[in-house]
Amino acid sequence: MRWVVRIFLGLLALAGLAAAAGGGWLFYVFQSTLPQTRGEVRAEGLSGEARIVRDAYGVAHIFAETEEDVFFALGYAHAQDRFFQMDLIRRFVQGRLSELMGERTLRADARSRIRGYHLVAEAALDNLGPEMRAAAEAYARGVNARLARGAPAPEYAFLMARAEPWSALDSMAVTVYMSDTLTAGEGDSIDRARLNGLLDADLIDEFLPGYPDFAPTTLKAGDIETLRRRATRRNRTAPAPASDPAGGEEPDAGSNAWVVSGDRTVTGAPLLANDPHLPLTAPGIWYFVRLNLPDGPVIGATIPGSAVVTLGRNAVSAWGFTNTGFNVTDLVGRAPGSFDTVERRELIGVRGGPTITVIARDAADGPVLDGQWFDTSAFPGQEVVLVSAALDRSNAVAEASYRIMTSRSWEAFVEAGRGWTAPMQNMHYAHADGTIGYTAPGLMPLRGEDGRWTGHIPFEELPRVRDPRGGMIASGNNRVAPDAFPHPLPGGYEAYRALRIEERLNAVERHDLDSFAELIMDVTSAHAQRILPALRQSEPETETGMRGLALMQAWDGTLAADRPEGLIFSAWLRALAPAIYADELGEAFPRFNYSRRVFIDHVLNGDLGHWCDDVSTETVETCAVTAGRALDAAMRDLARAHGADISRWRWGDVRHAVFAHPAFTGTPLDRIFTVRVPVGGDGSTVNVAHFSFRSGNFDVSHAASMRAIYDLSDLNNSRFMHAPGQSGHPMSRHYRDLAPMWGAGRWIEIRDDWGPASPPPGARTLLLLPAE
Repeated sequence: MRWVVRIFLGLLALAGLAAAAGGGWLFYVFQSTLPQTRGEVRAEGLSGEARIVRDAYGVAHIFAETEEDVFFALGYAHAQDRFFQMDLIRRFVQGRLSELMGERTLRADARSRIRGYHLVAEAALDNLGPEMRAAAEAYARGVNARLARGAPAPEYAFLMARAEPWSALDSMAVTVYMSDTLTAGEGDSIDRARLNGLLDADLIDEFLPGYPDFAPTTLKAGDIETLRRRATRRNRTAPAPASDPAGGEEPDAGSNAWVVSGDRTVTGAPLLANDPHLPLTAPGIWYFVRLNLPDGPVIGATIPGSAVVTLGRNAVSAWGFTNTGFNVTDLVGRAPGSFDTVERRELIGVRGGPTITVIARDAADGPVLDGQWFDTSAFPGQEVVLVSAALDRSNAVAEASYRIMTSRSWEAFVEAGRGWTAPMQNMHYAHADGTIGYTAPGLMPLRGEDGRWTGHIPFEELPRVRDPRGGMIASGNNRVAPDAFPHPLPGGYEAYRALRIEERLNAVERHDLDSFAELIMDVTSAHAQRILPALRQSEPETETGMRGLALMQAWDGTLAADRPEGLIFSAWLRALAPAIYADELGEAFPRFNYSRRVFIDHVLNGDLGHWCDDVSTETVETCAVTAGRALDAAMRDLARAHGADISRWRWGDVRHAVFAHPAFTGTPLDRIFTVRVPVGGDGSTVNVAHFSFRSGNFDVSHAASMRAIYDLSDLNNSRFMHAPGQSGHPMSRHYRDLAPMWGAGRWIEIRDDWGPASPPPGARTLLLLPAE
């Protein structure tokens, strides 16, 4: 027994030593990769002194004598805080994730190579002007100066890998990444192809409705008269009004932006608000900076890996973007052998496995999608060609972004968009001289009767307005222009956020920062308000369903986190979707199971009530019956999950914004890297918070990636927020510190009225010096 006890104690001691060693290794991995934010560093490639002053929220204020050294320091700061994120983005575009992650990312790599994203990045580098090229190269030198000091992020230790050097080409890959993320049209092509075998043409048009008459357009009829005159002069005869064909369902991705003139503000100067909606990740897609360039400050949101401020303001103007939703991508089915192709041989390295050879084929107008790597089942017996503005080799988006952030007038801002290809953005603008405006640069295809692309809308005839008559311009990914616009603008548009934004803007005579901040956090759903009268006529059959209906009778459509109504309404909509159209779609229903708000609106409020009938039964069900049964099902499931006392239910208790790590979600490291914040709202509210109808929960994966309000009476009063934090290092105090503030609707300022000699309280300064 003594020997047994001794052996047991020995093993216990060894286990303790192993645990201590493991804990020590973990401590070293995390501690050694934390960004150095104080002291001095000598860096190769720097021409003079540069300072990175991080304020109390980790925002990097960068000071240097030359523009190139400013961009060098930006690259250094990005590499300190976000290099692993930058690395994943470039590898995704270049089709090189599998070199780091192994076979699990092979499909993503093959798809990127076949699409030719890496070739677009190479073209974008060739398209840079001298100033932006110098900025990109200086930025890359700054990134590599940080990499020369050791591992930049703890993820490399867990993956047992090393960080590779950065180049200006890698920064172009970041630009192409955003084109891939935001370019629209591919999903609509697939949906229509799949539905062709399930529904007749009339039902497809009902299921994929066009833009509703009740929803606003961003530009009004009076705003487009100049564009019509330009098109008339070019064509010599005035074109007929161009109605959009029935488009795809409203997108879950999107953003908000609105700007009002000084006639509608307390200060007499314009106000501009912007909150782009993107997938939530940890770290987030944005990194706030202040670049003190020789010509003046530029402040706002950068994308790590890129040398430009994408969204923000300079000394005299501010700008914000939303996605247009224009269909600038088509999937085209063609008979095999009916067109010529050129082959590319792509070699994909796979960590822990053999190199994979992928044969890519390019038609004259785009790559052919290989069924081994893409789901082409919607096009049986055909080869599928991807035709997309995002693949156009004239891509000068990085160059245009540089010109936008350094523009000093409306005319320069508009001209800066020349060369922008994709993604097409609603660009809102405000200047300290009182000018407000809107422009949407990019390659908007013109299509012939057979659907083939015949060209693009000329740059001068793209949607644009300066100082509109109504004194405001608002976008919530709604339709951009009315039927009188001289060119077709097919796309997928969201109807309800813009409806609510315009309603709130018109309800206040003169706006200020606080009224804009209240609107950007608004969680009242115009969609709920429109369909509630019909839902209140529903006929639930259970006591729980009747109790839910009674509570909803007085509800105003506000999905507050601390109330039960948002939970009941959302569960009701989720149950209503299969009740309305699962019988028509059969086994294909899961592919089409998402919000479909305009369609549901038309079913409940319009002349599409026949969708409420279950075609698999002999009885003809009315919408009141179908909605009642859906409410019964929703309330039954909610009571099982949250108890019978409805008064204790809270929307925010079951609904969190989930900032997920791209590599470690679903692994034991998930708890370290993932950030969760309770929120209200839904996909139709101004403070957007999308959940998946298919997921079985209400977690939010898509929401406001950042928020900004710009005050043109004093740009230092402007407000900013993003989440979860500035740093990508989970042990940094700035990894998740902004997330609770983001959830609560709080703000920070990024001012330009102090210098490195007098930083604000809590700031930390890193001095970069040229190498000896």
